[in-house]
Amino acid sequence: MEKQSKSYFIHLAHQLRFDLGDKEAQDITDEFNILIDQMDLLNKIDTQGVEPMVYPFEEPTSFMREDVVNHVLSALEALKNAPSSKNGFFVTKKVVL
Repeated sequence: MEKQSKSYFIHLAHQLRFDLGDKEAQDITDEFNILIDQMDLLNKIDTQGVEPMVYPFEEPTSFMREDVVNHVLSALEALKNAPSSKNGFFVTKKVVL
């Protein structure tokens, strides 16, 4: 990927319908170009002969446990402190416009 200029990000912000000041555009440009430099460094790493991995450990891990149900609240217990409930559900104010 190539580095981008400040004008690119100002144009992109305009297309997304928000304003971007010169200082903000310069900060984004600097951060983006640092990211591109880091990606270029990663691309230079010789991975020839490295086997792709699906899981990061060679051996099965011993610190992972099975999920075990040990304490389950009943619907009545879960709803007992709710300000309002109906048919076993929490009732809240409408939040979607």
